[in-house]
Amino acid sequence: MPHYDEVQTPLDLFRMFITEDILSNIVDQTNLNAMRKKNLALKLSLEELRRFLGVQMLMSILKLPAIRMYWENGIRYSPVADTMSRDRFISLRSFFLICDDTLMIPKGEVGHDKLFKIRRLYDAFRENLKKIDPEEIQSIDEQMIPFKGRIGFRQYLKDKPHSWGVKVFTRAGISGIVYDIDIYTGKGAVEISELGHGTDVVLRLV
Repeated sequence: MPHYDEVQTPLDLFRMFITEDILSNIVDQTNLNAMRKKNLALKLSLEELRRFLGVQMLMSILKLPAIRMYWENGIRYSPVADTMSRDRFISLRSFFLICDDTLMIPKGEVGHDKLFKIRRLYDAFRENLKKIDPEEIQSIDEQMIPFKGRIGFRQYLKDKPHSWGVKVFTRAGISGIVYDIDIYTGKGAVEISELGHGTDVVLRLV
């Protein structure tokens, strides 16, 4: 993994946080998921996963009303359509998996983790954030990741630019670089000490 000072391109930055180990795990879990659900040998490789993630990122920048439209005649978007066939993309999207969800403790039982489906990626990403040399002046604040889909810990904060989404506490430097994050998953998700929720968040992030 390159040192932060050695980052030259957006791809270098991506590789700094999303390492080969993380991608290899996604390949294994996605192939396993396809075999378990459909008895399908998906044969996803690391290289194809990189292309799939690149397509997902492009779709988040140039947004069309429906996924299939990126391949349709007349409005075909070559950077997507030339990278992967429509049917292959939809197949990979349907089986994409980060953690083996058969190991998830059911909701309502002791030890249930609302972040289980992304836990391995989330923890690895946080550890990689901490490898950036920290600035002297930092602050802790909350921010919203815009999201209107179905999720158990979606929040509504009317005073935010994006009112609906996932609330995240961040520790960032004066430059804007984020050094750590803490996803808020709702009341009761973590035990609150006598110091109070706000103080607990600060202590976790420092």
